[in-house]
Amino acid sequence: MDILNTLGIDFKSIIIQGVGFLILLFVLKKFLFGKISAMITARTDEVKNTYEKTEKDRAAAERLMLEYQKKLADAEEEAARRVQDAVNEGNRISENIVKHAKEEVEQIRAKAQESIEQERKKALTEIRNQVVTLSILASSKIIQQSISQKTAERLVDDFIEEIGELSVR
Repeated sequence: MDILNTLGIDFKSIIIQGVGFLILLFVLKKFLFGKISAMITARTDEVKNTYEKTEKDRAAAERLMLEYQKKLADAEEEAARRVQDAVNEGNRISENIVKHAKEEVEQIRAKAQESIEQERKKALTEIRNQVVTLSILASSKIIQQSISQKTAERLVDDFIEEIGELSVR
């Protein structure tokens, strides 16, 4: 023990310091470490909750982004469908306009053909009448006798038929 005294070690003070340290440790554990541990646990829970909330928000944002992309794709598809419908409608209207124009052209052509045919018949009738008149005059002068109107018309009709057969060929 002398060695310990020479070194300046006193057991009483070591025991008193040990007991004081244990009392300080007990007091710190009871009052300070509990609160620090509670603060650390609360902070850990807060970080954990924040992380979980962030994950939920990220998942919700991803879900919303997928919904937005789906809606965008649907809108683009709808727009493409509407454009195609408009093109189809334009084609249908164009076809109707062309069909209507062709019908009108055909009607105009038929009317023109009919008008030409009427004019031709009218001209033939007029020529026939003039030929009848001329042939009556010519025959009466040539033969110096009168030919009946009926006979002259028959002769002119025969003459016109022969001319018509020649012009058709």
